[in-house]
Amino acid sequence: MKFELNFLPKNATDEDIFEEIRRIDSVVGKTILTRTDYDKHSKIHSTTLVRRFDNWQNVLAKAGLGDKYSGRSVTDKMLEQKAKFLTDDEIIIELQRIAKLLNKNSVTVDDIKHNSTIIGPKIISGRFGTWTNGIKKAGLEVSQFGHRYSDEEYFENLLNVWTHYGRQPLLREMNQSPSEITSGAYENKFGGWRKALEAFVVRMNQEDQVDEEIKKEPEKIVRQEIKKHSVAVEDKRGIPLGLRYKVLSRDNFKCVRCGRSPATTLGIELHIDHKHPFSMGGKTILENLETKCKECNLGKSNRHSE
Repeated sequence: MKFELNFLPKNATDEDIFEEIRRIDSVVGKTILTRTDYDKHSKIHSTTLVRRFDNWQNVLAKAGLGDKYSGRSVTDKMLEQKAKFLTDDEIIIELQRIAKLLNKNSVTVDDIKHNSTIIGPKIISGRFGTWTNGIKKAGLEVSQFGHRYSDEEYFENLLNVWTHYGRQPLLREMNQSPSEITSGAYENKFGGWRKALEAFVVRMNQEDQVDEEIKKEPEKIVRQEIKKHSVAVEDKRGIPLGLRYKVLSRDNFKCVRCGRSPATTLGIELHIDHKHPFSMGGKTILENLETKCKECNLGKSNRHSE
């Protein structure tokens, strides 16, 4: 009896994989090779292959079996058009089907791309408002790989963690609460943790640089800049990310009233608040902002009804 492993070794090359695909094709002996037929005999699951080579059509083509593909090429645009006619429930059922197929309790963007012919990733946020909402509606867990974060979301998350510890966070701390983005995601996005921190500092200082440049420009250009940005930051209630960082840093990431911080007191939540209420003419500038915990801020709200 000849003993063989029922899986390919971890160091299997692409050619080893293609040889396995061709072997399965000869075993199946049909004019087309479907994923279902392939998985009945193979040492490597078709899901692994589509993750590696993007889709089943590519898998067969690379193995020299392009004529064995039975489906048709489906573009993202075609999927969007298809999905327009699906109900919310049908989209949810498709998400659940993919999760069950992959034996997972969550699905990622790539999972949908590789395993659905009726929906694309864009339809999830388009139909349910956000990716997270759509995944939760399907009763699935939100995977850290499921969402493509923007630069601002990376910086926002890093600021939250920085505030939590009251200092520059360590790489491993990005894998713990309150971080919602993993350390690996930062390293992949910015090319390393140090580069991520450097990008964060640059972003936090951007607003100051813009202000300084405007101050140095001739009056005509200043007027043009004001016209382009008709509402200045100081006249908006919302506090930009860079300004929030400066206030927190100045106040040592502590409540200026009670002295508590997330780093020393469990459950403390810090807010940035206007000293002179915005509704009463207070400006959104560094001098009129302070860091307070949720409890102290609520106490002020009872005195000043903004």
